[in-house]
Amino acid sequence: MRKVIINADDFGYSTAVNLGIIKSHNDGVLTSTTLMANMPGRDEAIELAKENPSLGVGGHLVLTCGSQITKATSIANEKGEFYSLDGYKKQRSFMNEEDIFQEWSAQIDYLLEHELKLTHLDSHHHLHTFPENLEITKRIAEKYQLCFRNAYDLEKNIDLPSQKNITGFFDLMNYSAIRDLTKSFAENREACFVEIQAVLNQATDHEITELMVHPAFVDEALYFHSSFNIQRTKEVTILCDSEMKNFLSENQMEPVHFGNIPNVVTTIIS
Repeated sequence: MRKVIINADDFGYSTAVNLGIIKSHNDGVLTSTTLMANMPGRDEAIELAKENPSLGVGGHLVLTCGSQITKATSIANEKGEFYSLDGYKKQRSFMNEEDIFQEWSAQIDYLLEHELKLTHLDSHHHLHTFPENLEITKRIAEKYQLCFRNAYDLEKNIDLPSQKNITGFFDLMNYSAIRDLTKSFAENREACFVEIQAVLNQATDHEITELMVHPAFVDEALYFHSSFNIQRTKEVTILCDSEMKNFLSENQMEPVHFGNIPNVVTTIIS
């Protein structure tokens, strides 16, 4: 049996995102999510997490969306708003390393102070895997003793203290039939499941794989502030489809979250 973590990014972005994630967990196969501590829906997401303890919740570290928590001037504009991803790439060389570390720490601390037991960490736009941020990622991991999403060869590029031997990382939904908004999932179910099967086929036997998803309903906050909006509703439909649990079972996959998996223990023989 292969263990699989199905993790939704962007918990806390807005009410509609929060409700799409909770539905995908309660009525579907979603096992895990990561929470944005700087976004307008964060406090609602925290309460929903407490009401749904079977959902694993981690921290989604942010530097390219919404507003900062700290007052550091090097990482945001004069209004305290983070730059877009393109803006980040232009401004990163001017950002203070300590400012980024303190901002990410403040985001994690906010969640911990609100009595969330975090299962793991990742980041918006995968910034924790960018080469210029690896040392900051390591400092965060050492400070909080939490594992990071193993995306884009992260563990090959840096040693982290609390990783969980999660070897695979795949986007479950970013494929043409699933993203096709001219047809509903019901109309195009077979083609969508072919794409999902192709992703599941990449999971290695007897190892742990993370599948990234972005389920959400749509409200004005998401519609007007993210170009990736309506497509997310289809992800809710797919994750909650009655056949998804059977599909995972037929592929011999056990859905889990990061908190179900022990840290890798390294034994030193003297």
